Amino acid sequence: MSRILRFDPFNGVSGDMILGALIHLGLPVEKLKEELGKLKLEEYELEVDEIVRKGIQGINFRVRPGKSTSHHHSRGFLEIQSLIDESELDSWVKEKAGAIFRRLGEAEAKVHKTSLQEVHFHEVGAVDAIVDIVGACIGCHYFGVELFESAPLNLGSGTVTFSHGTWPVPAPATAELVTDFPVFMDQVRGELTTPTGAAILTTLVKERTGSAVYRYERWGFGAGDREFEEIPNMLRLVLGTRLPEHEGASAGPHEAWHEEEICLLEANIDDMDGEMVGHFLELALKKKALDAYCTPVQMKKSRPGVKLSVLCRPVDRERMAELIFRETTTLGVRWSLDRRWVLSREVKWLETDYGKIAIKIARHKGEIVNVTPEYEDLKAMAERTSIPLKTLRQYIMGQIIDQGYE
Repeated sequence: MSRILRFDPFNGVSGDMILGALIHLGLPVEKLKEELGKLKLEEYELEVDEIVRKGIQGINFRVRPGKSTSHHHSRGFLEIQSLIDESELDSWVKEKAGAIFRRLGEAEAKVHKTSLQEVHFHEVGAVDAIVDIVGACIGCHYFGVELFESAPLNLGSGTVTFSHGTWPVPAPATAELVTDFPVFMDQVRGELTTPTGAAILTTLVKERTGSAVYRYERWGFGAGDREFEEIPNMLRLVLGTRLPEHEGASAGPHEAWHEEEICLLEANIDDMDGEMVGHFLELALKKKALDAYCTPVQMKKSRPGVKLSVLCRPVDRERMAELIFRETTTLGVRWSLDRRWVLSREVKWLETDYGKIAIKIARHKGEIVNVTPEYEDLKAMAERTSIPLKTLRQYIMGQIIDQGYE
């Protein structure tokens, strides 16, 4: 399962609208300010207002340049790239923000028949556009988004006036950015999709239809500055989890296996006793970790320690990291995303002389390749009957064979 963010740009999209919707989704404004503070930008202020349009509540987000800041300060692509690269932002945020500016720069270069290195942004080089693009990436990273999807993009109609004069909607750079992307133009007179909004959306989004299965968790609306009589002028973002077919619990009866994405969290620890380690491993499993285990390691100064490992669904990554920080002595947690193949599996009940017991059956292309009695059931049965666990296990495996499961 993967964390997914869906864009519904039924009223178009801009950088401000994206950030407003992310804040409405639950991105803390203080967190946004903290991360943006890692950029060496000139003075600016963030304005966040709750508004209601056409009966729908949303967030109107704006960036106001400081008194000493020029709203239309021109920057080149290389200057902006250096600004991002030299910051202490997360590597994912740097990568995505850099890719968005590169795509925007390439569109401007094509429109003006120049090179990427020679492109000088005007509107998009201003501090508000940099905050919009980097801020959007900060918000997506905060929610752990791995996949992006979008409905068709509303461009608006009429004309738009900017530094190169008055042009029909969409503006030349926007038209280049949305090439091959599903769009439509309605009767609303005005620019509904800005170059910054188009660059963010078309860089992040790789899928443009809703054909997969999802579990949506929350939504947020971001409002544009302009008000129209016909529309609320809002962007909707929907955050959720993309699921394998039929909830992804198992592959079909004749499939070899199914593939799923997992997250691995690790921490090396040398100052925690064995009882605490054992307690944490049991607690992690109770909290729905896919697996939790430790491996002996030798740490600095030749001290013996353990490498704590927790496997979980990507959507549970932050929850598991918080559990590690709360319940262990580590000061840091590594995490990475990986993929695994999983056999089709099912649980059935086996009737025995000592009562019912659950057995787990794994199949490969429809053929049973593994059958195992459920350990907790086996343990409870051994305690109840006073039969040694190893003896009872041998008896249950014999029953499994007799009933044709192997």
